[in-house]
Amino acid sequence: MKRPTLRLIGLLLACCLTIACQSKPQTSTAGMFSSTAKAAQTVANDYTKPYLTDEKMNQFLASMKEDHNPFEVMFKEGGQMRNPLDLATQLEQFNAFAHKYGFQDYQDYTAVWGRIMAGEMQMWAAAMAKESADGFQKMIDSAQADLKKPNLSPEMRKMDEEQIANMQKAIADMNKADSKSTINDADMEMVKKYKDQIEQAQKKYKTS
Repeated sequence: MKRPTLRLIGLLLACCLTIACQSKPQTSTAGMFSSTAKAAQTVANDYTKPYLTDEKMNQFLASMKEDHNPFEVMFKEGGQMRNPLDLATQLEQFNAFAHKYGFQDYQDYTAVWGRIMAGEMQMWAAAMAKESADGFQKMIDSAQADLKKPNLSPEMRKMDEEQIANMQKAIADMNKADSKSTINDADMEMVKKYKDQIEQAQKKYKTS
């Protein structure tokens, strides 16, 4: 699994900043969100609460097949980053596209993508941790085999014992870090369920 790019993380942060700006007190004609909408957005941003559903995932995957997706910068490598002000000026276009695919608004759409990306990052980190742990275990096995040699010098014995202790601690630390989830288990399972379809849909946005 490829590591999610920092550009994607930056875009989602930009979206969050836009939401924050738009949530400030405004005039009655410019106000965008009702108290209900704000409450819904709070739930959308709380990754400890389940949010993804089969319906949302299928709507999102369908949107990625669109020839002209205004959110394309979220998926396309090398796309031009938009700053929060740019996003704010295109809310109507973003919302219209989100509505077309059954989402409440662009915030609902990006909330789904944010969870997908968080899930991908979590799976990538777990895969990297396992690869590292496997390598450390091989070093432990080698050192333990070395300790069985009858003619092993005291210096080498000490080095092997220290290596074993250090590698065991490293594995324990990685296991502890891996137990900390970025998103809730229910949403993580949804990301895993649609993993292959997500990766297939993303191929459209890969540059040569």
